[in-house]
Amino acid sequence: MDAAAYLVKNYQPGLVLLSIAVAILAGYAALDLADRVYAAQRRYAWIWLAAGALALGSGIWSMHFIGMLALMLPIRMSYDPVLTALSWLMAVMASAAALRLACQTRLDHKTWLAGAAFMALAIVSMNYTGMYALEIEPGIVYDPLWVAFSALIALAGSAAALGLSFALRDIRSRLRTLKKASAAAFMGVAIAGMHYAAMAAANFPAVSQGLGGGGVDKTWLALLISSLSVVLLAAALLVAALDRRLETQTADLVASLRQANDQLRHSSHHDALTDLANRKLLDERLAREIEYARRRGSGFALFYIDLDGFKLLNDNLGHRVGDEMLERVAGAMCETMRDNDTVARMGGDEFVILAAGADGAADIDALGRRLLLAIREAGGTAPGLSASIGWARFPVHGETGQALITAADRAMYHAKSNGKNNYVGYRPEMARRAEDEFNLQRELGAAIASGAIVVYYQPMYRPVDGTLCGAEALVRWRDPERGLITPDRFIPLAERCGLIDDLERAVLDMVCAQIRRWRDNGLSVPRISVNLSAARVSDPRLPGAVQRYLDHYQIEAQSLMFEVTESVAIKGMLEAVNTLKRFARMGVDVALDDFGTGHSSLSYLEKLPIQQLKIDRSFIRELGASMPQQAAIVRSIVTLAHNLGLSVVAEGVETEEQLRYVTELGCDQMQGYLFSRAVPAEDFAALLTGGRFGERGVKRSEATAPTGRTTAPGYG
Repeated sequence: MDAAAYLVKNYQPGLVLLSIAVAILAGYAALDLADRVYAAQRRYAWIWLAAGALALGSGIWSMHFIGMLALMLPIRMSYDPVLTALSWLMAVMASAAALRLACQTRLDHKTWLAGAAFMALAIVSMNYTGMYALEIEPGIVYDPLWVAFSALIALAGSAAALGLSFALRDIRSRLRTLKKASAAAFMGVAIAGMHYAAMAAANFPAVSQGLGGGGVDKTWLALLISSLSVVLLAAALLVAALDRRLETQTADLVASLRQANDQLRHSSHHDALTDLANRKLLDERLAREIEYARRRGSGFALFYIDLDGFKLLNDNLGHRVGDEMLERVAGAMCETMRDNDTVARMGGDEFVILAAGADGAADIDALGRRLLLAIREAGGTAPGLSASIGWARFPVHGETGQALITAADRAMYHAKSNGKNNYVGYRPEMARRAEDEFNLQRELGAAIASGAIVVYYQPMYRPVDGTLCGAEALVRWRDPERGLITPDRFIPLAERCGLIDDLERAVLDMVCAQIRRWRDNGLSVPRISVNLSAARVSDPRLPGAVQRYLDHYQIEAQSLMFEVTESVAIKGMLEAVNTLKRFARMGVDVALDDFGTGHSSLSYLEKLPIQQLKIDRSFIRELGASMPQQAAIVRSIVTLAHNLGLSVVAEGVETEEQLRYVTELGCDQMQGYLFSRAVPAEDFAALLTGGRFGERGVKRSEATAPTGRTTAPGYG
């Protein structure tokens, strides 16, 4: 049949452009909704699938019918409602199939081709069913080649749509929207091309007439479909955009919570200042390393490190400098160790290192030397900063993490008590000593309360005439099982366990009470010196407490003198000066004990409100013809003190030659084993009536004390 036998087809350009625009919009919605279906949680995916199929199918169907409505024929055109609705349903089914395939994790070639074929069949069926809904008589005559071409376009467009949905799904760059728009334009042109190819396949016989039955009028249908399709697709895109924004905000919130949780976990396992492992993380890694070592039948080492001189540095230079020093030391230790080792901070200036690969004695020895060197270098110009290191080895010194830490800690204390700046391995006898100290510490409080702590008195004499001029009160512990315990054993324990205040209050009470008893017995009592610890010198409540004891026992302030060690006075200079000034106002004199052993003795002398210097026994011990320089040093100290208006006491006089020197050098007072050891109160009463030291009635009565100093500094 020639062309004259068919009606001439014309198109409204505005509706053609609108149909293409709707096709592109539908393509963009298809890609966007495919993302939503894929990204949605399982229980919400079917909702997005249904809503997406409805919106997308309606968009494709709308494009088709707008294209149909763009067709202009010289006959009245109307559409069958049932067939029109059926074509819409086919479009929705095709969209559902496409979105369902887009939910797949991967798209193999077989599934891709099968899905594209199904979509193409549904779209072609939708298209030709919609054209069949046109109510004309006789019916449309189709060109088979154009029909095949339109089906081929539908197949290619469906395959491209599926491929693009997968290709764009994992793109997260800023160009993603532009790429999606380009893909949508391609899909829209393909959909429109399929429709207009199908329209090209349709020929309308010249004798065709519109049936004019109960069909829907073309004008109203064009207005209705174009409006609803645009609104529906726009709504779908808006909802998808809002959901994507909500998803992004949720993802950001989840990421923030995950980051906060990671930070919280990190902070719960690491030290805030140095970022080293803390005790919790150390315990976890210790347990893991112990399990691993047992399986492989090997061992490892644990180092316990305490910084020497850090507290003095921190007190004098400030906590900021102290914190910086700790950070430098931590960094130095980390650089010394290997990556699989653990450096942990236990608190303060104490650290523990888990050396996973250090098993042999040579490895441990080399590591100990490197740690000491690294810590000293990290200290830089800090005076006296070093480390005391104790180490223990698994499984020789302990089979649990706590046992290893305890063993290394005990070894560290042994290194500290034997000169510091050293590393010492654990030995079993350290446990026995630690247990003994623990028992002493546990019994000390009861000893103070029960009166087992007693005061001995070591007399002081004037060199010029040998008269008794004072005494130093020295504390002792009488234990039923251990005998007489000297203060070098229990004073440090009292300081560590917080009993030093109770101990010194008890000593002060006993001294004041004893002075009162001696006087009540008619004895003339010289001034008694009482030692003060560092904590007590810095306590602003101390002068008030002293005054209450003086008032209670009705003795004058001049009856007492307090002794503070040079290092104690210098370390807490500000607090010490304030306390000592209050003592001066009360009338209680203060002596600076162990003078000459500190680093800055002369520079602090004029700043401290003191009345007496006690030259350390280390200077007196060397006095003699063979050591003339020692005599020169002592003479200089005596001259300096006298120029400052201070009296001088020579400690540790044990020989007649030393006595001759301290007399010649001008010392004001002296004490030592040559005259008397520290004696109980009843024996000291005999000394009070014995006159000069040449006429002394008691000597070396404390038989348990060997020659030379055996007690803690400041406590006799």
